[in-house]
Amino acid sequence: MFEIPIMTLLQSSAGTFNEAIQIAMGVIADPLHIGFIVLATLLGVVMGVIPGLGGAITLALLIPITFDMEPNVAIMILAAALGGTNFGGSVTAILLNTPGSAPNAATLLDGYPMARQGRAGEAIAASAVSSASGALLGLVLLVAAVPFIRPVTLAFGSPELFWLALLGLTVIAVATTGSVLTDLIAGGFGLMLAFHGLNPVTGTARFTWGSSYLLSGIQLIPAIIGLFALAEMIRLASQGSSIAEAEVVSGGRLDGIKSVLENWFLFLRSAVLGWGIGVIPGVGGTVANFVAYLQAKQTSSDQESFGEGNVKGVIASEAANDAKDGGSMLPTLGLGVPGSASTAVLLGAFILHGVTPGPLLFQENLQLVFIIVFALVISNLLTSLIGLVSINPLAKLTKISISTLAPIVIVIGLLGSFVIRGNFGDVLLAGFFGVFGFAMLKFNISRIALVIALVLGPMAEQNFHRSLQISQGDFGVLFTPLSLVLILVIVVALLIPLRQALGSMRQKT
Repeated sequence: MFEIPIMTLLQSSAGTFNEAIQIAMGVIADPLHIGFIVLATLLGVVMGVIPGLGGAITLALLIPITFDMEPNVAIMILAAALGGTNFGGSVTAILLNTPGSAPNAATLLDGYPMARQGRAGEAIAASAVSSASGALLGLVLLVAAVPFIRPVTLAFGSPELFWLALLGLTVIAVATTGSVLTDLIAGGFGLMLAFHGLNPVTGTARFTWGSSYLLSGIQLIPAIIGLFALAEMIRLASQGSSIAEAEVVSGGRLDGIKSVLENWFLFLRSAVLGWGIGVIPGVGGTVANFVAYLQAKQTSSDQESFGEGNVKGVIASEAANDAKDGGSMLPTLGLGVPGSASTAVLLGAFILHGVTPGPLLFQENLQLVFIIVFALVISNLLTSLIGLVSINPLAKLTKISISTLAPIVIVIGLLGSFVIRGNFGDVLLAGFFGVFGFAMLKFNISRIALVIALVLGPMAEQNFHRSLQISQGDFGVLFTPLSLVLILVIVVALLIPLRQALGSMRQKT
């Protein structure tokens, strides 16, 4: 599989590379599509500002709306919405000491103290500039990596894709939240759900219990809507109080911009670090957020000021948080392995629109990669502008009563589940996963582990059977040179939690 030199493949892909960019620019340049990007970005910011409604939930609610759209346009809208959610989450972290979503958690450590000191405007401005600039740098690194990824993906056949899916499933044991045991249980349950319906080889029904609805398998989008949007709303409704009590904004916006410029090396270091962490499948923005914050503190000459309102903490955490999106797109688009919760939902959108994520995407739909990049660039520039001029209106969104918010989101989610196929069974499925997702939240069980298994389970099964069909039943086909490399990576990845467990045992003794 490796007889063709990489440089030859790079040269042969140059024409396709340029053609894909031209197609993507043509899609983005349409005035109607620009309008879609603006609306999706605004929605992303609004959803990001409201605690609990992060990128994954925003995409889950948008997928049904984009169902009938042309794939290029639908993916463009989803990417733009994703670009707005990260900054929106930092607003509540700074103003209310409550992150809009988990990846904004480290931002509140210095952002909220700044707000209490009357420097909220400075903190939000620093967040806006760091977020947008970090995202743009992450996308530049993504585009720079594309010419090298595409020829490598040509080496992936069915055997390699099978092991790649297993590698993605390994992420459940290594990088998801909660205990390894509970995350593995969630992943196992996700695999059980993935194998419902007709066997792709024999056509026999599996785990349908006589239900005609289950013959088509567990529908991914209603499940995602239930697990994220509905479950979060049930959780918020169970609290029975308003989201926020205050919305005071003050401080100098120009001071925030100046702080980012003065700390440009910290910004650059944090953004590159966030991008690198984003490349690791399943790790996500929360890890990038905290790792960048900690390195900023450890390398600072005034470490004691961190946690007391040091703007460097906001710059580092937000630069890494948004740069990680460019990194997480690499395993998501290039390997078909979700790099974060949001990209796990994005994978579901790809599948819904008949686009194969993974190595084949760079061979057959390369223009989609650049559509995502261009949409994210425009979206992040817009969020920076929004953050600098619309701080007070954004803060008012956090005053929405849960009793008002929850019913609206639940109704939208259930309607979205129905319109995809016009099947009331999908509504019931979303409702079931809403309750089930709420239970997972209560017991701190990773919903991402379940979604990863639900997405990658069919990929593993189909490529396993396809490999054996090609080789006429010879299992040796599964052990190509590239497959052996992937197997080695899987083994090393599985040893990580074991090493951590042994280290914890030694510390206790």
